[in-house]
This record gives sequence, structure tokens and C-alpha cells, in this order.
Amino acid sequence: MRARWLLPVAVIVAILIPLLIDRDGRKPPAPPPSPPAGGDIDVFTETGDGPLPGEALLATYGDPFSEPIEDLRALDRVISGYFSIVKNHAGYSIGGNGDLAAALRGENAYRQRFVPADHRVFGPDGRILDRWGTPVFVHPLAARNLELRSAGPDRELFTDDDVVLGKPADQ
Repeated sequence: MRARWLLPVAVIVAILIPLLIDRDGRKPPAPPPSPPAGGDIDVFTETGDGPLPGEALLATYGDPFSEPIEDLRALDRVISGYFSIVKNHAGYSIGGNGDLAAALRGENAYRQRFVPADHRVFGPDGRILDRWGTPVFVHPLAARNLELRSAGPDRELFTDDDVVLGKPADQ
């Protein structure tokens, strides 16, 4: 009676042991380090020779030969890339222009830079500017949905010449 169940158990053990033991003596690779929970940001510098992702996407930002809406579309593509890569926003929520600008410069949970700090999209105070030198109004509609508003040539927000990208889903 004992021999009936002893053989199947021995076969299962013989199959499982090689799977559970690393025959080469190597340890499995360690998981990647977690991003910091908060505190000071040590923004890393890129090691490649090419431009940062946002720099390439913003190559024509403010180009007088393009429509102003194209500036906001280019900025929106950079923001989409940011949200695709940076999933954890704990401690780094985007509540306006300053928060978004800081996140794109690398002050985010992953310390990933998308646009160099000296890019023309940023003004002297670090905020994102439109082609007329006015800070872009960044209005969070949801966690990953932002309305971008340029004041337009009159440099006054909420007038008829404003350039707007992003609307609530119900409009």
C-alpha cells in the first residue's frame, strides 16, 4: 500500500528539485531599485549623446512658421511620454505649470529628465512659456489629463485669442 503513493511522490520531487535549484550556482538577478519616496531630488544626467526625448519633440516649439496650437500639441506629446514612463506620482502631483515644468526637468519619482532645464520652453523662473513669453496655464482635469492654455498674442488668459488644448471628456 505504501509503495503506491511513494512512487508518484518520488517522481514529483525528482521533477521539482531541478526547477527549484539553480544548477549553475548563480543567484537570480536582483530587482531594480525602487525610486525614492521623497526628499531631495538628485537629477541624473543622461549618458547618451542624443537629445532628451522632450527636446526632440519640442524641436519646433515657438516656430513662427507653425500654428500656435502646434506648440501645445508638441508639449502634450512630451506630457504623454512623461505619463507613460512615470507611473508613480506620489509626492510629485501636477497641480499647475510649475509642477509640470519641474517634473519634465527631472523632479519626479523616477528622476527622469524629459527636457533640459535650459530649453527655450522654460522661462527664467522655470515655468513653461508660450511663444509670446506668457506662462502656459496648466489645468489638471484628472490624474493624467491636463488642459493646456496659451494666453495668445494679447498675453491675457481667458480671452477670445487663447489657444487651448485638452477639454473635459463631457465637452
